[in-house]
Amino acid sequence: MKEVDQIFNFQISDLREIPIENFSYIGDAVIGLIYKVKLFGDGRNKVGNMFENSKKFLSAQAHSKFIDLIYDSFNEIEKQYYKRAVNSQGAKKRGNDYEYRKSTGFEAVIGYLFLTKNYRRIQELLGVIDSCMFMEKTL
Repeated sequence: MKEVDQIFNFQISDLREIPIENFSYIGDAVIGLIYKVKLFGDGRNKVGNMFENSKKFLSAQAHSKFIDLIYDSFNEIEKQYYKRAVNSQGAKKRGNDYEYRKSTGFEAVIGYLFLTKNYRRIQELLGVIDSCMFMEKTL
């Protein structure tokens, strides 16, 4: 169980020394875990259904939409991480796919917040997304 404890009890280097792609990598994993657990619900859902529903939350297209919902609420530091990631070599690996670049930026912000243990802020941002996704489903 020691490995599980390390997920939340980690020590990182100076944030300025961490490549921006690493923030996106962690952010993608955090977003994936959060939404997969939400879709898991009480555990009686079928994997196929969970997989299909996860596409609404776990794709570059979805993350690009999410940024449009929450970017204006970013503080200056979050905007810096977002912009660095959008303009990174990793984000440009698919050419000029702006949707993918925006997605990478979103993931970097979530990764930054996770690595700085600002779980409340992650909850705030994803809460905005959740409420908008719920409204979209009911319209």
